[in-house]
Amino acid sequence: MKSLIIILTLLLCFSVNAQEKKLKSNTFLRIYNLNGKKIAKGKLLSTTKTTLTLRRNKKPINISIDSIGSIKTKRSVGNNILIGSSIGAGTVILLSTRTDESFTEGYTGIGTLVFSGLGAGIGAITSIFKNSMTFQINGDSVVWENFRNLLPN
Repeated sequence: MKSLIIILTLLLCFSVNAQEKKLKSNTFLRIYNLNGKKIAKGKLLSTTKTTLTLRRNKKPINISIDSIGSIKTKRSVGNNILIGSSIGAGTVILLSTRTDESFTEGYTGIGTLVFSGLGAGIGAITSIFKNSMTFQINGDSVVWENFRNLLPN
């Protein structure tokens, strides 16, 4: 009886993907056209032999490989800087509302500027260790297939 349940469980766990790789990943991609202009960005949904599908604002975006010049992984450096400065400013604002008003009067604005700059600096430093990659596709189907093989299943 145990072996029947194990076999049945294994058979129900297999999924069949006939022609399209369905990916459930959190891989963020920025897509640039052949001239180097950014045409799309979002999280990877799926790839086929001729298209790349991204999710942006819960809507799918289909991009033909003929129009893809390069693909960059992860977000830009400015995103790290923005998050760092927001955390720094938010921390000072949160702490100033939790303490005595007479002590922090006049220093909240200065602290917000200082810690916002400090957070932006830390965000810039963390962008060094980001390890984002760039793939030159240039509309080539052979390079596209090599890129698809690098993607997580």
